[in-house]
Amino acid sequence: MSSPDDAGRFRVEYSPHVVEELRRLLVKARDRGRLSEIAGGVRRLQKRMGLAPLDYGDPLCDLVHLGLQERIVTEPPLVVHFHVDEARRIVYVGHPFQLLPRSGL
Repeated sequence: MSSPDDAGRFRVEYSPHVVEELRRLLVKARDRGRLSEIAGGVRRLQKRMGLAPLDYGDPLCDLVHLGLQERIVTEPPLVVHFHVDEARRIVYVGHPFQLLPRSGL
């Protein structure tokens, strides 16, 4: 059941590979004392992609034949590529989160 707060939101879908790599990244961050920083970045990314993904980050290309727009966004120290299906209101994250160069992690 959705609440009024869910109206207009996009569902964010992560591939199993992304989920596994994200777990590894969070373990690495925990081991280096940076878990709250990385987990906070992930939460901010999740929230923004769910609220207004077409206003977040930068467009890379339109995949017109698939009805998708590929975008990239940076939430230091994280970088994520994602695809937006505006008609279905779904955001697909199929590539693992990356770290900015020299992020120290």
